[in-house]
Amino acid sequence: MYDIATDHAPAIGAAILLLLFLWVFFGGLRLVARRGASWATRAVDAFDRTSALTKLAAVLMLLSGTIHLALVPGHEGITGILFVIDGLGFIGLGLAVFITNWWRRPAIVWLTTTIAAYLVWVVAGWETPDQVGIACKLIELVALGMVLRLNGGIGGAWPRRLWRATAFPLAVSVTTLGIWIGGLAHPDALHAHAGALLQPVGAVATPEQRAAAARLLADTKASLTRYQDLAAAIAAGYKAGPVSNADPLLHFQNQANARAILDPNRPQALVYARTATGLRLVGAMYQMPAVGQWGPDPGGPLTQWHQHEGICFSPLGIEFSFETPFWTCPVGSTSITTPPMLHVWIIDNGKNGPFAADLDKTVQHELTGRS
Repeated sequence: MYDIATDHAPAIGAAILLLLFLWVFFGGLRLVARRGASWATRAVDAFDRTSALTKLAAVLMLLSGTIHLALVPGHEGITGILFVIDGLGFIGLGLAVFITNWWRRPAIVWLTTTIAAYLVWVVAGWETPDQVGIACKLIELVALGMVLRLNGGIGGAWPRRLWRATAFPLAVSVTTLGIWIGGLAHPDALHAHAGALLQPVGAVATPEQRAAAARLLADTKASLTRYQDLAAAIAAGYKAGPVSNADPLLHFQNQANARAILDPNRPQALVYARTATGLRLVGAMYQMPAVGQWGPDPGGPLTQWHQHEGICFSPLGIEFSFETPFWTCPVGSTSITTPPMLHVWIIDNGKNGPFAADLDKTVQHELTGRS
């Protein structure tokens, strides 16, 4: 969600080329008009009579159409066909702005349908949201807001005034929520829980890697025996990290271990679960010193590190959340990216296994009563 898919990258170049083409085209059109060509003069007059808001709406629809057509090679089947139809439709509406008076309502329907279809595809898991797709939806949302404004003034009956006042904010909220849900619910092969970026590893662990993973698990369990009592962990320098009341797991971090590299005797954090009888030690978290610095993976695909992106952290350090698909945080919070981390669960972690990025939901519910 916070990255650019490889097969979507050509759309960026196509959008830039379109803007350059429009600049050259209209510059050339004015030059031809100054030389006395009547058709060019009529075209320039029609363009000049169009309001700035209308021109911008037209350019945004042309941009969306171009992006959709540029994405066709990366999409097969019905999705590719719909992209062709959608792209041609947006280009047609963008041109219709300057030659017709009836384009506004069709544009509203086309923009709304396109945004809704994208949300269906994302929530269903048929399309993985990335920054190109999200930027395209942002373009369409802005265009929709402009066309809604152009389609009527501030008068009319109160239901119509209410609709005009709420339609655009509602569309933005629903789109943001839909992309958020789809992106987090259907991560791709290199993403895990909460959009975490996974370390690239081999597909199958070798016998040597399986043995190394087993040693890491055994060494971690042996080291953590001394921290079953939270008081011992605090005495050793572990302090509670960012706390959210909604989080059933608590991470206690030790800054003295910040430079250690996958050392079972010096884990960067201890993970405790909130249970009915108090805090219970369930695992350790190893963390690398710097963002983007992947750690050693002795177990290959069994010990895969992950890195959280787009985390919104409050200055007081008591709450955190995740950025919206448009890379925005709540007012008063700051976006951060964590260094790569590896969890080692010292309890039975169900189907997820001892090195999973998160605790198995069933296990977590049995421990804490929350999922």
